[in-house]
Amino acid sequence: SDFPALLSAAANKMLLAAYVPAQPTYRQIFLRRDFRDFKPHRHLRIGDFPTLLPLAENGEIQVGTMSESQEIVLLQTFARRLRVTRPMLVNDDLGAFTDFAAAIGRRVAEFENATAYNLLNSANGDGPTLATGNAPVFATGAARANKAGTGTPLDTATIGAGRAAIMKQRTLDGLPISMGQTMRLLVGPNLELAARQATVVVQASETAKANVFAGFVQPVVEPLIPANRWYLFSDPVAAPVYVYGYLNGAEGPQVTTGQVQGADGIEVSVIFDFGVGAIDWRGAWFNPGT
Repeated sequence: SDFPALLSAAANKMLLAAYVPAQPTYRQIFLRRDFRDFKPHRHLRIGDFPTLLPLAENGEIQVGTMSESQEIVLLQTFARRLRVTRPMLVNDDLGAFTDFAAAIGRRVAEFENATAYNLLNSANGDGPTLATGNAPVFATGAARANKAGTGTPLDTATIGAGRAAIMKQRTLDGLPISMGQTMRLLVGPNLELAARQATVVVQASETAKANVFAGFVQPVVEPLIPANRWYLFSDPVAAPVYVYGYLNGAEGPQVTTGQVQGADGIEVSVIFDFGVGAIDWRGAWFNPGT
């Protein structure tokens, strides 16, 4: 009863190529941090070294303090299996079952991307609630100050406003955060044209017509970003907001095959250890769009 069209006796069959997804875009804005085990992983953030003070006349060095915070990210295991009988393999005149590895690899890459963006898109784009401040990743007001109060169109002016908002963020001890050299402008299909127009290099004859963001704001177009939402992300190495990782650095799934008990065939099992989470809010800006 499985794959009736594929394994039918009808002639003139053609096996169409699967849709191969692009390299998962979430990796451009998430920072990779692998997991040692399945225990809750505490992502600790320490503040800045205290400001230096003049040495007292008696030679005493004054004591300072450093702040700290933490967020917890969990590793999960995902799995699935598929049974293929010997008659199915024999009748596979198109070779559909000959390369499970490629099909599994494409599906897992797509699953990673979807899992990451499900987290980012949660709460209407505000993201999950962080332990620090007990608020979502993106919020208006003093607690976060990384979300537009009212959605606005995407252009150089609104990109500039978002970039300025990130530059005004401070570390735990009040110093300006590091943004890195290149920012990511994350948009969905609706805003691809606007994003590329706002970041393309323009050979302008006048300064006022030059594209000020060309070269250091990189557009990232992702179909899983709905409506007209758009985000600005700092370089994830400099100011990470979301993280992802694998168990002990084992990127990709574990694939095993074995005989089906009581039947003439094989069973393909896929196990994948993967985790994503939010650890900070300072390095990004969210605009709900219009």
